[in-house]
Amino acid sequence: MSYYPIMKAPGCKGWVTLCNFPPNNWEARRTLEKFVNVTWSEGGIWRTENIGSLKSGAIRTIAFEEISGLISTESMPFLSLSATRLAPKSVVLPELGVAKTNIPAWRSTLGLSSALSSTSYQGEIDPFPITGSLLTFGPFIQFGHKVENYLILLNLEKSPIARISEVDIFDSNKNVLKGTFEVRNNDATIIKLDDLGFNPTDLPLIICRSMVFIPLYFSKTSDGLSLSLEHTHPPASYLLYGKRWGGQKLLKDLWFSKVE
Repeated sequence: MSYYPIMKAPGCKGWVTLCNFPPNNWEARRTLEKFVNVTWSEGGIWRTENIGSLKSGAIRTIAFEEISGLISTESMPFLSLSATRLAPKSVVLPELGVAKTNIPAWRSTLGLSSALSSTSYQGEIDPFPITGSLLTFGPFIQFGHKVENYLILLNLEKSPIARISEVDIFDSNKNVLKGTFEVRNNDATIIKLDDLGFNPTDLPLIICRSMVFIPLYFSKTSDGLSLSLEHTHPPASYLLYGKRWGGQKLLKDLWFSKVE
């Protein structure tokens, strides 16, 4: 089973609604009460605390305030459901020992809330390989009076060892570099997009050659009354039939070579 991050964003607080029931009726039919855990990277190890249990068929919403006494505000908390109580310390991301689903994935509701509004999506995160890379396009920048736009790059790896990489953001039409930003593993890196000079007809191209992320696009009005949260999919998800991952490699090689 996957992990579920309690996200962070400017002017908002993160929360997760966990669900202890499968998203379909043909996979993972066993009904078990599961342990609820929060895991985070600290000092070169994974630390885990059990924060209760969840009966079969039940749901539970957990906000950052509920676990803030366990971890520092700089740490990224990842929630999980496990069949057994997890060890408090580990040098590798803990195995959860529960069944997964494929169509669709076993997900939770991942949300952000301001004092006046909230937004969410159905999601999860599995550990990425450390040898991977990122190629994505950003069509979700919103233009309007007092609208703020952010790119949230979400990463999780099996290793708790901190490492840093760089993300380049280009104008995909002109292959012009608009900005380079430092990004971290096992965290959610937030990049403000409004300062990069994109116009409504531009399509941002986001590349990281040495780290993989789930790219999330968060927009809000400055008063927090309106919030929006979207995400893009990896290039392989746009390919039908055949060797999808081979096709993804071709797409990455093509765009990486355009902006070398």
